[in-house]
Amino acid sequence: MDIGWKIVSTGGGLVAGLIAKKIVEFGWQAATGHDAPNEDDFQSNLLEAVVFSVVAAATNTIIRNLVMKKASSWYGEGAKSVAVNT
Repeated sequence: MDIGWKIVSTGGGLVAGLIAKKIVEFGWQAATGHDAPNEDDFQSNLLEAVVFSVVAAATNTIIRNLVMKKASSWYGEGAKSVAVNT
């Protein structure tokens, strides 16, 4: 177990989530002209909420993979052995 890699991968995941959230919110605003659906807004269109969720999840996955790939190359061989075992 490599504690250093666990810290780097957790931090990378958090950073990726923040980046993806900002990208999706900005893109949604640009594409639709209104704010992204809010989980507390029960008056929003269900289709819009589903589309937003799918786009947000896909964007988050792509950004997280890119960040983790970069973190792995930065961290070195320890990350590769941990990634293979998980």
